[in-house]
Order: sequence, then C-alpha cells, then structure tokens
Amino acid sequence: MRLLLRISSESKVGRCFFVEYIKIRKQDSNVVPCVKSIPEDPKGIVIAIHGFSSSKECATYKMLLRRLPEAGYGMIGIELPGHGREEALQETLRIEGCMNSIGAAEKYISETWPGMEVFYFASSFGAYITGLYISMREHLGRKAFFRSAAVNMPSLFVKKNPNEKECKWLAELEQKGYFDANVDLGAPVRITKAMYHDLETNDLFEIFNLSRFGDNKVAMVHGAEDTVIDPNAAKAFARKFHIPLTVLEYEGHSLGGTPKTPETVAELAISFYNT
Repeated sequence: MRLLLRISSESKVGRCFFVEYIKIRKQDSNVVPCVKSIPEDPKGIVIAIHGFSSSKECATYKMLLRRLPEAGYGMIGIELPGHGREEALQETLRIEGCMNSIGAAEKYISETWPGMEVFYFASSFGAYITGLYISMREHLGRKAFFRSAAVNMPSLFVKKNPNEKECKWLAELEQKGYFDANVDLGAPVRITKAMYHDLETNDLFEIFNLSRFGDNKVAMVHGAEDTVIDPNAAKAFARKFHIPLTVLEYEGHSLGGTPKTPETVAELAISFYNT
C-alpha cells in the first residue's frame, strides 16, 4: 500500500490553482517526493518523469505546473531514485526502483481519483524509464509524450571503446563498486554495478512494445542540435515504432534555446493528450 506522508501547499497568483509538495511511500518503504497541481474536475492527470541529473525542482516541471492545469489537466511530477535532495536521493538508482516510483504515483492517483485518466510526460532518461515501464508492466496511462527521449540511454555509459573519462568511470566501478556520473546535465548521479548491469541488459530498442499491455500511443519531440542524445537515434526509434516525432531546429537537449521553445513543447504535449 502507498501512503501519503505529507502535504504542503502554496497558491499561485493569477488563475486559481495550487502547487503542493507530497510524499508517497512505495511498497518497499522507499519514499517518492512529488510536486503536483490538480485543477478542479481535471480532464486527466499527467505523471511527469524528469531526466538524468534533474529533480522535481526542474524548469520543465515548473512550466508543466502552469501549462497543464491551464489546459485542464492535473500534473504530478515525481522525483526518481538517486536524484534530488530529499528521500529519493537515499534510494539507490535502479531501473526497477524508477518504475516502482511511477507505479506508486499511479496507485496514488487511482486511490485519490478513482477512474481518472492518466498520461505521461517524460524527459530524457525519464522517457527511457517510461518506455521500459509501459513495455514491461501493467499500467494505467495510454498516452506518453517523450521530450528529448534518451532512447539509447545505455550507450551513454556502456561503451565498446570508452574515452579517457569513461575509462576512469569503469576503473572506479571496479575499485569502489560505483562511479559518480556527470554527463554535463546537472549534479552527478551515482551509478552502481547493479545499475550499470541494468543499463547493459535493458536496450529500449529491443524491449519497447506499444501493445503488450494495451493500446498505447507515444509522441516525441527532439532538438536537431542535441549533443547528449543523438537526434539520429531518436529518428531511428521513431521510425522503428511508427511514432510521430517533431524535430525542433537549432535546439539542443534542454529544448530551451528560446523562451518560446518550452511553451511549444507544452503545446505539442497538450495537443497530443487532447486527441
């Protein structure tokens, strides 16, 4: 059973909605810190899953907390294991633990708003995790929007010909059982031997399945100048699984090259949920 541990709230000026910070206990007793905003009588609730080195305080969540309620959708942004500054940071990063966090958010939604439609908005590493989640587990949502999806996430760490930095990581992994990875996205994240093995054995290109657990739909957006996740990998993934992909010119991994770009991404997601 997932338990709601704490709620604190703050009102936002302008249109009337509230941002709340909540904590959900998973079945294994680990805690998922979350941020949420739910308008009155929502069309559905979007579970947001952040990227590698990010947290529930990220700019994307802040944008979604505004844009989704304005469009009639609720939003719950979870914090993944090994990330942030609260309880999630104390949980070792593993793929199973990340999927459990999504599942805990779904359970919370189903218990609090029975019958509510669920959607996903997943960024980078979060999109990799969400892709695995909808392919490997029973789930509530049927539409997932992938932003700068790390469809080739394992290749960021598992290399046939590692460079100097990657060789240092592998040496630390052998000596200490972990390394602290910094891929120029934010704070370093600890990769243990177990997580490294998770990445070695979970190739999204091989595992992804849109129909194994129901009729799922995915839409993607990616920057043409992304230097973290190769746009060609995103294009190959979209082709293989017949997923609509919007490529934004002159944009990198953060999709924040101009003030309008995050708004464009939000509009794409909302349009996708509305159809």
